[in-house]
Amino acid sequence: MSVNNMRCEDEQIQFCGKVQAIGFLIIADIDMQIIGVSENCEAWLNTGHSEILGTNLKNLAKQFFPAIEAEVLSALKGLPEANLKNRVVQEVVLQDTPFYLTMYVHDNRRYLEFEQKYPTHLPSFISLYAYSQQIEKATDIWDALCQCIAEVIGFDRVMTYRFNADKSGQVIAEKVRNDLDSYLGLHYPEFDIPQQARALYVKHLARLTSDISSPTYPIHTLNNEQIDLSFSTIRALSPIHLQYLENAGAKASISFSIIVHGELWGLVTCQHETAKFVDLSQRHLAVFLTQYAVNRYLSLQKEIDLDFNKQVKEFELAFKEKLIIKNEILPVLSSFAKQLSDFVHADGLAIRHKEATLVFGDAPDTATVGKIHAFINKHNRKTIYSNESFVIDHGEELGLADSKFAGLVKVDVDSSKEFSLIWFRREQLTERIWAGKPTKVMTYDQTLQAFVPSPRNSFDAWKQLVKGIAPAWSDIEIYFMKRIRQLIRESLLRKSEEIYSLNQELILLNNALDTYSYTVSHDLKNPLSVIKLSVQMLQMKRDITPELLGKLTVNIKDASELMESMLNKIYEFSKVKEFRYQPNIIHTDQIIPQIVDHCKTRYATQNCEVELGDLLPVLGEKTLIYQLFLNIVSNAIKYSSKRANALISITSVQNGQKVRYSIRDNGIGIAEEELTTIYDIFKRMSNSDGFEGSGVGLAIVKRIVDRLGVDIIVQSEIGNGTCFHLDFPN
Repeated sequence: MSVNNMRCEDEQIQFCGKVQAIGFLIIADIDMQIIGVSENCEAWLNTGHSEILGTNLKNLAKQFFPAIEAEVLSALKGLPEANLKNRVVQEVVLQDTPFYLTMYVHDNRRYLEFEQKYPTHLPSFISLYAYSQQIEKATDIWDALCQCIAEVIGFDRVMTYRFNADKSGQVIAEKVRNDLDSYLGLHYPEFDIPQQARALYVKHLARLTSDISSPTYPIHTLNNEQIDLSFSTIRALSPIHLQYLENAGAKASISFSIIVHGELWGLVTCQHETAKFVDLSQRHLAVFLTQYAVNRYLSLQKEIDLDFNKQVKEFELAFKEKLIIKNEILPVLSSFAKQLSDFVHADGLAIRHKEATLVFGDAPDTATVGKIHAFINKHNRKTIYSNESFVIDHGEELGLADSKFAGLVKVDVDSSKEFSLIWFRREQLTERIWAGKPTKVMTYDQTLQAFVPSPRNSFDAWKQLVKGIAPAWSDIEIYFMKRIRQLIRESLLRKSEEIYSLNQELILLNNALDTYSYTVSHDLKNPLSVIKLSVQMLQMKRDITPELLGKLTVNIKDASELMESMLNKIYEFSKVKEFRYQPNIIHTDQIIPQIVDHCKTRYATQNCEVELGDLLPVLGEKTLIYQLFLNIVSNAIKYSSKRANALISITSVQNGQKVRYSIRDNGIGIAEEELTTIYDIFKRMSNSDGFEGSGVGLAIVKRIVDRLGVDIIVQSEIGNGTCFHLDFPN
């Protein structure tokens, strides 16, 4: 036969189905039909639970508390789902006995909790102010809170109990009766307060047990359904917990939840040696004081955080400045290694990078760092990995028996996890004193046929020497690590952008160099042809006339000067990102006829008719204007040269604020689908076979018009010629 174990966390304490003797409970559904009632209601209503079940809550209210019937029903209809704020408390009188009626809604059920009101002395507003000032001015907030709550409820022992990172707890403040032993500093294991109990502490801020020996009463329901008592003040406690209190020597107990940023930070735990009831009003005051202490604690933490952030900002400025000046990550990180360690109270630092692994302070050697880095990368996907007991958990597997450190934090700078910072901390030997030996006790239950948790019998101090564990990193220390990661990433991004910019500039310069080469080889062909023809004529003609000699030498001189000017301007034009020039009025009537003559000579098309209309001056730079017209006119003559009736027309008109030049030919034309790519370098038209060329001319044209701010439009049709329109700013 197998024997099962029942864990503490398996106990569904919110479904215990019972209430304490301090009050009774009524539950109604959304239609106000009573679906649940505690058995002890008869003691105050003189009506049995069986007579109440299934009736309408409105009738019950009218019968037993008619004075506030309307208020109760209205409140229940308007209440949202239960949380810490959505609870309404009314005072009612039943059978001449005053009660507190607490109402809330949970899981679409209406809960009415009746708790007897006892005469009590509440502090005046002056006393309340004194309590708040006591907490406000205290050097130890939690100690002051214990003092205040002890005065309000009059219990023998009031402790502030804080949860640790490992979910165990420790008493950090205490107000205790003089003749009792102090629990200050004692640790309590995680299983003393199981997970489901902690969840309820977040939902309900106060839990009372006025007498652990007092009877409890079951809740009777329609259809025997279970009722969730997560938000109930009078819910009966777990028998295990009641036994725990008895073993600890307490007959009464109250706990007030300390909630920080929505999480259960700790408890104010109060114990009394004899049974003792604390009125709801007193408990509410204690809850108020606890929340006041939390607010004061958060305020002080904020001041600490602000001071730390100020130091971080100062460090960041120095760190950024060094990164900007050096622009090299590893040397800068190396120079700041000690500060990076000191800021987070680390004993050592390792920088793992694809270029090198660097270690500083009490950090493992580079080979060990490499193993640790690879191991964490394999088993962890998070950007930040923290483990205070890394050597205990993984030391044997990685061969870290003689390591100087115990815990570490690894922060990955890049997504590939190849660039990481690892902070190391040595172990901190700690003598932890437990309230009894922290061992879970199990006893066999014959009814359940299983081993069930049993409360510890001894709470005598039990000492434990904690080894191999480093102090945990605080939130602000982890925040600092994140900020360093962000700064490094920004620096890497800036460097990446600089490299990209340099690459783009290099591409532009290479393109400019290519364009310079193409332009030189392309545009110098016309003046070179003139020089070549002139020299050939000089060589061939023996009886050259003085007039012809003068003309040929002038041609050679003009062509040479033009070449020199073009070489200078083309070089200047191509080597800079932005071509700067002083706009001048360029008289094209002196340039275009010369270009026409040179082109007709080059392509041997003396029979090609060129019509020149008005040639208006334009604003620009002389050499670039010459190159612009040279390439367009040259193409017009070249691609019309094989026609018997070749006709070129060059005209200009004033068009508003612009001067429009139109160069029209009746040559071979350009296909419509190719018009979008005519300016691509080395792009030749599909119908250009049989004509010389390299596909550079129009690429040069586009580069020039872009630099001069000239708009260019091309119209063409296969077999019917082409027209280029140039709009010059004027």
